[in-house]
Amino acid sequence: MQDSGRRRVKVIGADGQIHEVPWTAPERPSAAKLVADRLGTAYVDGEDHGEMTAKEAGEIGGHLGGPMVARLVALAKRDLAYGHVERLMGRQNN
Repeated sequence: MQDSGRRRVKVIGADGQIHEVPWTAPERPSAAKLVADRLGTAYVDGEDHGEMTAKEAGEIGGHLGGPMVARLVALAKRDLAYGHVERLMGRQNN
């Protein structure tokens, strides 16, 4: 079922006959599209969103970046606290 390097699959066409067609994977929506759908905001991947309000764009971006930013802040706080403890321990040992 290979034709010049491209996979092909058999499908039943509208005429009821079996046809070989190139295999294609279904398109996966972007994370922004998934969040926009959940929020009920109009969003189409790959299109200009000039009509989108700043609030709508912020809601989508906030859901995408919010958890990542929170995790990065937590890691930075931990590293800062660890460094502070190390400096204190170094002073006590000297």
